[in-house]
Amino acid sequence: MKFSVGIAPDVEMTFGELFFVGIDRERYYFDREKGERTDKLEARVYNLSSSVQREQLQVEVPAHIDLKEFEFNSLVYLKNPRISARAQANGTFANVIWKIEADDIIEEGKGFTKKPDTVKETALAGSDKK
Repeated sequence: MKFSVGIAPDVEMTFGELFFVGIDRERYYFDREKGERTDKLEARVYNLSSSVQREQLQVEVPAHIDLKEFEFNSLVYLKNPRISARAQANGTFANVIWKIEADDIIEEGKGFTKKPDTVKETALAGSDKK
């Protein structure tokens, strides 16, 4: 992920409409003492398509949330999304690795509906004073 359009404080401005693509992978806990992966599920990673970023995003949802199996390209909403970044050294350069986490992914009509479009008035609107 590159966030080529940027990240805004508003979730809708950052992602726009999100469409469900499918599950990417399941992530399991890694036991650092033994140096091996455990069988305990930590999170599921889903692929979503963003209308603003114009690319596929990977969103991580905790394991205690049920597996999401929506229709391909159905409109979805992220519950409490968080974006974090970390740098990974690459010789004399560093790459930024973005991570999107959410408490849940909810399909439109199943607990949320799209907000009605509101008309924003300009700063001079309604100033008919002479």
